[in-house]
Amino acid sequence: MTVSRPLLRWHGGKWRLAPWIVAQFPPHDCYVEPFGGGASVLLRKPRAALDVYNDLDGAVVALFRILRDHPDELIRRVELMPFARAEFDAAQDPGMIPKDEIDLSLRLLLRSHMGFSNAGACGRGGHQKTGFRGRGIRAGTTPPENWRRFPPVLREVAERLRGVVIECRPALDLIAAQDGPSTLFYLDPPYLPETRDAGADYTHEMTETDHADLLAVLGSLQGAVVLSGYAAPLYDRALAGWHRIERSTFADGARPRTEVLWMNRDPALPLFGGRA
Repeated sequence: MTVSRPLLRWHGGKWRLAPWIVAQFPPHDCYVEPFGGGASVLLRKPRAALDVYNDLDGAVVALFRILRDHPDELIRRVELMPFARAEFDAAQDPGMIPKDEIDLSLRLLLRSHMGFSNAGACGRGGHQKTGFRGRGIRAGTTPPENWRRFPPVLREVAERLRGVVIECRPALDLIAAQDGPSTLFYLDPPYLPETRDAGADYTHEMTETDHADLLAVLGSLQGAVVLSGYAAPLYDRALAGWHRIERSTFADGARPRTEVLWMNRDPALPLFGGRA
């Protein structure tokens, strides 16, 4: 079953770029996303023998786990939920956090799809407030109509997540645990602060030192690595011998930027023991 739309409007998400990214992937048995976020690339790629999703944001990990294990009740609650400002405001209120994990997942979906900014879901633990998307027509549709048509998308995502390992671990720990000659790591970490227009966009950010530590680990792996980012001196130095391709895009639909993919091997060459 093909996933027809992104699950989350996630800051820095790769839904539109995903086909281009996936086209660079070498054959592999195990596919790992250490910085999963909205999982746009995972949701748009064919299954591997083993797919592993990971993120430190507990709210988004809970959403993926609910969709994998208990999708029907979450879908039912989405179907009954009106596109209403009062519901959206409650979902942004840090004093109204429900204890029920399904309601927590619904709250994340409300912030993502009813909020004007895509940072409403991922920024500062989901409490980066944004305005209500109660008006406007884009691409021939409206936010309320998109919400009405959203439950089938949840069903598509739930089917894709069947069999996916879902983790909530530090990225470096996960990488060490999953490395192997037939593993492919796709990494889309929070970009270097110096390359971004805004400040903190995510619940779990990375400093320049964190990026340097990550790059050092990536250089020692057995598996294949595909890494997304913007060009920066730190990356240019650390990845000088890697394959690199670029694509012009827009940062969340606004300012033109150049997305870079770094790869530790020629994407045309198969992994040892890997399958297509």
